[in-house]
Amino acid sequence: MRFSRSFAILLALIAPAAPASAGPAVCLRELAVTETRLLKALVHLQAVAHVSEDNKCATYRTHADVLTQARAVFERCSTGRDREHDVDQMNGALDQINTAIASACATQ
Repeated sequence: MRFSRSFAILLALIAPAAPASAGPAVCLRELAVTETRLLKALVHLQAVAHVSEDNKCATYRTHADVLTQARAVFERCSTGRDREHDVDQMNGALDQINTAIASACATQ
């Protein structure tokens, strides 16, 4: 499964929206940490073609965890249209990775 479109979407999401309910300082820190985690997850996901099936499934599951955590940060720290867009993009990326998990990791 190709994830290049997901990479572009996730990279576009890294630019944080205006902080909301969690407080500006907390959100800025969480958004920065989220950016780093998303970038690391994308690097690992790009290398998935060169690993064993067990490692591939572990990478997919780790990626899903990172996306879930990122979605939670965007829910707390984005507002208005940015929040809706960011959360929708994370949900779409989660749907894609969950589909990959279901097809590649069904027996594990």
